[in-house]
Amino acid sequence: MSGGTGIPVFAAGTDESSVHGLSYVHGSAQLPSGRVALTVAADGRLRVEALTGTTRTVRTGRLDLAVLNRVLGALLAGPPGAAPGQAGAPGGLAAADTGRRLTVAGLLPDGDASWDDATTTPVPGVGRALEALAAQVLDPAAAGRLPGVLLALDEIDPAEAGTTARPAAAIGTVGGRAAYALAEPEQGFGLVALDGADPLGGSGTEAGVLPTALALGTAGGRELFAVGGADGAVQVWDAVSGALLHGTAGGEGAQAVTAGLVQGVPLVFSAGRQGEVQAWHAEDGRALGLLSVAGQGAAVLCHARCAGLDLVAAAGDDALVRVWDAATGEQLHLLVGHGDRVTALAVLSLGDQALLASAGQDGSVRLWDLATGQPLAVLTGHSGTVTALAFLRTGGDPLLASCALDGTVRTWDVYTARALDGRPVARGWLTALAAVPHDGRDLLVTGDESGQLTFWDPATWTAVGDCAPGAGQDFPVNALAVGELDGRPVLAAGHGDGTLRLWDAATRTALHTAAPEGGPVTSVALCPAGDRTLVVCGTATGAVRCLDPRSGAPLSVPTSHTGPVSAVAVGAPDQDGRALLASAGTDGTVRVREALGGAPLLRLTADPAGVTALAVGSVAGRPTLATAGPDGTVRLWDATDGAPGPAPAGSLPGPVTALSFGLLDTREVLVGGGADGSLRIWDARDGSPAGDFTGGGSPVRSLVLQDLGGETLLASGDQGATLRLWHAGSGTLLNEAELDRLPLAVAFGEAGLHVVGPGGAITL
Repeated sequence: MSGGTGIPVFAAGTDESSVHGLSYVHGSAQLPSGRVALTVAADGRLRVEALTGTTRTVRTGRLDLAVLNRVLGALLAGPPGAAPGQAGAPGGLAAADTGRRLTVAGLLPDGDASWDDATTTPVPGVGRALEALAAQVLDPAAAGRLPGVLLALDEIDPAEAGTTARPAAAIGTVGGRAAYALAEPEQGFGLVALDGADPLGGSGTEAGVLPTALALGTAGGRELFAVGGADGAVQVWDAVSGALLHGTAGGEGAQAVTAGLVQGVPLVFSAGRQGEVQAWHAEDGRALGLLSVAGQGAAVLCHARCAGLDLVAAAGDDALVRVWDAATGEQLHLLVGHGDRVTALAVLSLGDQALLASAGQDGSVRLWDLATGQPLAVLTGHSGTVTALAFLRTGGDPLLASCALDGTVRTWDVYTARALDGRPVARGWLTALAAVPHDGRDLLVTGDESGQLTFWDPATWTAVGDCAPGAGQDFPVNALAVGELDGRPVLAAGHGDGTLRLWDAATRTALHTAAPEGGPVTSVALCPAGDRTLVVCGTATGAVRCLDPRSGAPLSVPTSHTGPVSAVAVGAPDQDGRALLASAGTDGTVRVREALGGAPLLRLTADPAGVTALAVGSVAGRPTLATAGPDGTVRLWDATDGAPGPAPAGSLPGPVTALSFGLLDTREVLVGGGADGSLRIWDARDGSPAGDFTGGGSPVRSLVLQDLGGETLLASGDQGATLRLWHAGSGTLLNEAELDRLPLAVAFGEAGLHVVGPGGAITL
C-alpha cells in the first residue's frame, strides 16, 4: 500500500485539508495511562496530545502521505490487520480494551467512517499502528517502528514545553576577588563582588540563553564562568575579560551528519532541524565553526570534492540546497527548484567536476553542476517521497540509483538523464541506499522498514545476498554509509531502535553492533582519520555518536545536551593537569570537557531518568564525578574514563537536589541533599555512610562542607528559605535561620557565611 493506492487523499493547500483527515483517541483522562489523541489532516499535518493527570503534552509535525495511504488501505482491505508497529502498544499506552475511537472523514471512497471499542464496530488492528505512531511522536528518543524519513516533527520551544529559566547562583573568585554569579529569569546573568557588590560583568535579557545552572572555577591560571541553559547548551567565558572561550549551541541537535577530509584534516559536519551547520574536528571533537543556513537547520548533509575544493551541501524542510567551500565557510551556491522538503543528497566526483543529486518529498530527482551551481536535469518517475540516492560505478558510464516510498528502485543514466530501469524490489518502504565496491564495479544495497539490507546486482537486478539484523530486531534502516577499513569495504547501518551495525560489505558478516543511545539513528557517515576510520551518526534526539569501528568504543564529541542542563561544575585537574568542566542534563547524560579549551573528554549516561545533581572533586588523587537522579540514588564515576566508582550506601528519599565533595576531618567525603530536606554524608573512597542530618521538609538548594579552626561545619539552604548549620562530626544542629531570599548558593568566607539568592548576596 506504499505510495499511490488510488485513495483520494487531498493535496496540501486545499480547503479540504482543514476538514478532512483521521482522528484516533486512546483511553481517557480518568485512566492511569491517561488519554492520547492523534489527528492527521489530509495534507499530512500531524498533532498528538497526551493527557495524564494534570500533565498535558502536545507535539506537532508533518507525516508523509505514504503513512496515511497505508492506514487507509488497511482499513479498506478488511479484515483489518496491523500495520507497522503491530508488536504492541509502545510508550506505556493502555491496552486495547481501555477504549479507543477512530474516525476518518473525507478520505474513504464510501464516505466517512468511525470505529469505537464501546460499540459493535471496534477499532480494527490498524489501531496498533496508530498507537506506535503516537508513541514515537511523543517520545522521539524511544525506539521507532516508523522510518525517520516519514516523520518531521516541529521543534518545541523550551518555554512552550514548560522548560523555563530558573534562578541559579555560584560563588567563587573573579579577578582575585570573592564574587558570585547570579542568573534570574528575564534579567540575564551577571558577576558581582561579594565585598562591596561591585558589578564585574554579565549579560542582559538579550543573551539568548535561558540559564538553568551556573559555575565559577579556575583553569590554567584563568578564572572561568560557565552557564548551562534550558536548550541544552553549555558555554564558558573568561570571568575577568568576558571573552567567550568555548561552548555548544543549544536547541539544534545533530540529526544529520557527513564527514570527509578537508585539506587533509578529518572533519565532521552536523546539523539539526533548526540552527546552523556545525563543523568539528573528527579526532578530538574540537568545534571549528558554523555554516549558516539562516537558522533553518538541515535534514541531510553531504561532503564532496570538486575542482580542488572540499564542498559541503545541506538541505532540508525549506526545499533549498546550500553549498559551501568547507575550508573557508563561504557559501558558493543556493540551489532552488524543489517544491517540498529535501530528503536525500548524493555526490559523484569527476576529477575537476562533480555532480550533486538531490531529491525529496516532491518525488523528483534533480542533478546540479557543483562547479557552477547550474541545474542539469530533473528526473521524474517516482510516485512517492524519494528516500535515498546513490551513484554507481558500472565499468562504463556511471549511474544514479534512487529509491522511494513507492517501493521502487530506479536507475538513471547520469550523462543523458535518461531513465534506465524502475522496478519494485520490496513489499514495504525502502528507506536507504548505498553503493558497495565489488570486482571493479558497484553492488547496490537497499535498506527497508523491516531492518534488512539486500545486495543487488544492478546489471541483472538479482539479489546476491542480504544482511538481516536478527529475530526481534526488525526496526527500520534509517541510514546507510559505505567506507573502507583495513583495505576492505565496510557498511554502516543505523536503525530505528538506535542500534548501529557495522558490516563487512564483501563477506556480509557483522563486525560490530553498537547498542542504542540517543534515540533512533537518523544519519550515518564514515570518516577517514589518519590510520583509522571513524563512524559518526546523528540521532533523533540530536545527540552525535562517534565510534571506533575496530573496537566499537565510543569517542566523545562536543554536542549539546538534548534537554535542559541541570548542573555545571568546574573541578579538579586530571592526570594531565587539565581542569575539568562537567555538565549534567535532564537527558540523563554527563559531559566532561577540558575546562579551558573545551576539548571533549568523556560522555556517559549517568541516569536515564535524568541527572538532578552533579559534583566534581578529587578522590584518592583521581578526578571523580558524583551524580544523582530522581530516585534518590547517588553514583560515583571516574571523571577520566567513566568507570563506576564505589556505590554510596543507601539512597535519599526522593530526588537528590544537591551534591558536594569535601573533607570530614581527614576523610574525603561526599554530601548529598534531598527533596525532603534531609542530608547524608558518604565516605567517597568506599561509599560507606558517614553521617545523616534531618532537614525541614523542603528541598535542599545549596550546601557546603568546610573545616573552620579544626571543626568541620555543614551549611545547607532549602527551598523554604531556611539556612541550617551543623557540626558535621557530631551531627549537632548549631543554628537555623529564616532568610529573606532563596539560598541558591552558600559559602564560608572571612566575614562569615555568604548566601546568594534572588536580589543578590547577604553575609551571616
